[in-house]
Amino acid sequence: MNIGIFTDTYYPEVNGVANSAYQLKGELESEGNTVYVFTVSNPEMKEMEYNVFRLRSVPFALLKERRVTYSLTKIWINKVKELHLDVIHTQTEFGVGHLGRKLAEQLGIPHVHTYHTIYEDYTHYLRIPGNQKLKGIARTFSRSCCEKADLIIAPTEKVKRLLSSYGVKKEIIIQPTGVNISKFDRYDEDEVLRLRIKYHLSGSDHILLSVGRVSREKNQIELIEKMVRLKKTDPMAKLLIVGNGPELEFLRHRACEEGIADRVVFTGEVAWNGVENYYALGDAFVCASSSETQGLTYIESLAAGKPILARKDECLEGILQEGINGYGYSTDCDFLESYQKLFSDMKCREMKEICKESIQRISLQNFAQTLERTYHKVCWAHAVEEGEVYEKAHQLAG
Repeated sequence: MNIGIFTDTYYPEVNGVANSAYQLKGELESEGNTVYVFTVSNPEMKEMEYNVFRLRSVPFALLKERRVTYSLTKIWINKVKELHLDVIHTQTEFGVGHLGRKLAEQLGIPHVHTYHTIYEDYTHYLRIPGNQKLKGIARTFSRSCCEKADLIIAPTEKVKRLLSSYGVKKEIIIQPTGVNISKFDRYDEDEVLRLRIKYHLSGSDHILLSVGRVSREKNQIELIEKMVRLKKTDPMAKLLIVGNGPELEFLRHRACEEGIADRVVFTGEVAWNGVENYYALGDAFVCASSSETQGLTYIESLAAGKPILARKDECLEGILQEGINGYGYSTDCDFLESYQKLFSDMKCREMKEICKESIQRISLQNFAQTLERTYHKVCWAHAVEEGEVYEKAHQLAG
């Protein structure tokens, strides 16, 4: 198949959507497909990338690490015609995602959309009155984008329920984002040792690992508060926060204020190509966010053999197996009790193989193969609707 992926964030950016799109391209290509990625320009990318089209863009005023574009459809319509795309898969709603929607509509190309971001959880960045009105606008916008696709992919049941509550009528299927499981077995032992020395982490430390954007919606402030409690009960407890974002300096300052600066390590941004070395540093993965949609870092942590200790959330359905590959918590007491279970006799380290086994079904290979079947299904349905069954059957077969 000829597949077009349209996304506002892509490698070398470090976030769940960028990582997912980057890995998906490679895996679909390994299955014999031709994949073209349309995304924003990036000053860090100096070399040409195979079948990647980068659209001129500028930093987004509200999130400087993100870039935005608004390319006119007419500029790209002839190029997309030349590619003979069988399907367009949009991964974002703005900018490049908008371009993908318009091209699919104007060229009659089947359109699949993955809904990754709960925008109403991000309205605080606008810092203007009427937050509830903004949330309503975010819901209406999300519904409008989804209704223009032939099929919606929700990474979790949580997202499917949310979109249904928005009034989305198009078919929604649940497909967890796949992970390259073997990547997390291939960490560099020498690099892990170097990092342990750099961050003063000993083998006897009880290391809680947080990976991801450091921001208000990710709620790492709660993890700082939990460390204040743990300081009184476990002198070996440490928190390793891997990632960058607008709350980083605030959290550094807060850790100092609370007298736990020696217990909390901030690494700053880490390149995707080496993130497996940071997962190898932790004993358990911890998360206090309730804004997750795909739960990619949960899956990555399990692939690395690290049990989960996370605030209970709908996106954990189908991932967290209570007491088997981790624990969910709602209150401080829940958290402390679960922490004790994980670190009593270092049970967390004995759970390594169980954690890995629990997410084998969400491998990158399975993910890509399932998506390929989904693309074929959408192409066939689109051909039936357009009365082009014979022609489409011939194209897909050949």
